[in-house]
This record gives sequence, C-alpha cells and structure tokens, in this order.
Amino acid sequence: MKLAFGPLLGAPLDMRAVARLIGCSPWTVRQTLVPRGLPHFRSGASGRLIFYRDQVIRWIYEQQQGGKQIH
Repeated sequence: MKLAFGPLLGAPLDMRAVARLIGCSPWTVRQTLVPRGLPHFRSGASGRLIFYRDQVIRWIYEQQQGGKQIH
C-alpha cells in the first residue's frame, strides 16, 4: 500500500532515515535537532517519532536562511 502525503510532507521517515538524510547520528537528531524545532510527529503511547522528508528538507533550508519561513 502506497500512501501519498502530497508536496507538503513527503514520505514518512524514522529517526535513522532522517539522520542519514541530514548526515548525522540518530542521537544528534533526538538530542539536538528535535529540541531546536525539527518537525516531527509523536506516534501513540510508544512515543516513536515520525518525520516527513519534504518537511525536514524545508526546515533545514529555513535554518540555513536564518530561520525565515518560506511560503
């Protein structure tokens, strides 16, 4: 089953996939980037974090531009 999330979110990623996309460790994602505002969704009682590819890429771009949001 393929889910379409459209241009706003992109494909769902787990923490390891986000770390690979960014080029850092999963520890850095969890301990440094999430507290700095990296967008994520907390799934259920387990607390598992789900990230969306295009949303993460937009966040990185915005950080590189000095935190300005793009529209």
